[in-house]
Amino acid sequence: MIALPAGIFLMGSRAVEGTPEEHPLHEVALASFLLDRTEVTAKAYLSCVRAGACTPPHDRAPLCNGGGSGAAGRDDHPINCLDFAQAEAYCRFAGKRLPSEREWEYAARGGSERRRYSWGEEPPDEERACYNHIGSCPVGSFAPGAFGLLDMSGNVWEWTSTFFGPYPVEADAGQRIVYRGGGFSRRFPKWLRTALRNRFKPGEWSAALGVRCARSIAPVQCPPDTEPRPAGSGSRGPDAASAGATASAGAPALPRPELPPACVRVRGTPGCEPGYAWNGDRCALAGPGGLTLIGRATPPPSQGAAALNAEPAPRIAPADAPVVRARTPELDADCQRHYRATPAAYRYTGGTFHGRNPVLGADGCTKRDVGEGWTSACCAR
Repeated sequence: MIALPAGIFLMGSRAVEGTPEEHPLHEVALASFLLDRTEVTAKAYLSCVRAGACTPPHDRAPLCNGGGSGAAGRDDHPINCLDFAQAEAYCRFAGKRLPSEREWEYAARGGSERRRYSWGEEPPDEERACYNHIGSCPVGSFAPGAFGLLDMSGNVWEWTSTFFGPYPVEADAGQRIVYRGGGFSRRFPKWLRTALRNRFKPGEWSAALGVRCARSIAPVQCPPDTEPRPAGSGSRGPDAASAGATASAGAPALPRPELPPACVRVRGTPGCEPGYAWNGDRCALAGPGGLTLIGRATPPPSQGAAALNAEPAPRIAPADAPVVRARTPELDADCQRHYRATPAAYRYTGGTFHGRNPVLGADGCTKRDVGEGWTSACCAR
């Protein structure tokens, strides 16, 4: 494991960058902690299975590394095809815990360095990460990134202990868990950004999703101008109660995973992104007439935000809306280059991510990219 120092950093993306769920950019203080240098390997996880502390990983996909006839020779690849409970069980077996989403982003970004990718600002390629690749790579195959950690951008996504919810609060309950880091199967740089958030229901799994474990350090060491609080405290913002209720609405809440100790600012002024200032309650846009609150409103579209997406995001249809497809001929060249048998580009909207998959499959299409509310596919004409 690698020891990460206590620190304060700005989590999320600036108003003109990233996706809406990465806003607002907000200050987070973290106690020092330990994080695995590499993702957990298939060999390490299977030792937990043999000890009776873990259940066998899912193996119903050819790229799963921990079981099935296709997994031979992948002991040093990251374990994948794990649901959330299996990831938690392994970390407990190892005397550790899952990192929180805040810890994960702090580690991947180099703390206050705020790296776009774990290695820096340069976009991913085959020399920097296991990216745009068929299957995972042995852990540690590429040069280390921030804090000397390996594969924080690429190879497999990694489970965290955090319920998905709106920034800047951490939800107390929810139905989906955040995972981070980007996986080997993605071929657009946006998927490996250190600020990017993704989430699954706890029982879901993927061949591109694995685990890395953390451990708290005792006694708790918080950064200057902050003080320690018990695990789970100090992370709730002024609207935390409503945020927690929203996250868990309509279904029983999951038990809260083990959390790291919290550090709470007691002196000084919280940091804000350039052009914003702390108004005593939150970061607000600083203008010539004083401070104008922006709350959690979605920032206006910008060139910076558009550049991070492979295509403009359409209006998001309700999850129960019928799946509809429309031609996107501006993307035909990309389909013709990468999927020659299916040269025409379409965009599917409506329904859910999982609900759109069988529809485009029945149309004989290949998934090209995904976003919130849409799936881009390459199809036969």
